[in-house]
Amino acid sequence: MSSTSDHADYRQRLAQVREHLDLSQEKMARQLGLSLRAYANYERGERAVPLELLRALYKQFSVDPVWLMTSEGNMILDRDVRYRLDQKTLDGVLVVVERIEQRLEAPLDAKKKARLIGLLYEQCQLLGASAEHILKDSRISRLTR
Repeated sequence: MSSTSDHADYRQRLAQVREHLDLSQEKMARQLGLSLRAYANYERGERAVPLELLRALYKQFSVDPVWLMTSEGNMILDRDVRYRLDQKTLDGVLVVVERIEQRLEAPLDAKKKARLIGLLYEQCQLLGASAEHILKDSRISRLTR
């Protein structure tokens, strides 16, 4: 999440989630295992939302990480849909995306990161393979360059 508009967009959506849950910043931070200062920095857009926070929002409140990053879809995932997601696969994909991003000169913008997460997850589900294995596929390698 590198551009100013990305930061403005996700910080507004992060605040929207908190308001939807009727929580103060302090209570939201505590629920997510963060300090108030750290959480407030995310909501103000002073720090990019890390994958760990996306994961915590998903696990704790069923917040769709793609919606938070791109505004596409719904804020809260239907509980039935949430439980159909394979958490182990999703966690593996998030780790791989984080490693990819560390090798890049600049962080991926929110939409590109969301698309990469979705693409890797979908490929893992379709092919029954791990994200590490999927990354060896030449098509995915080209996408991550």
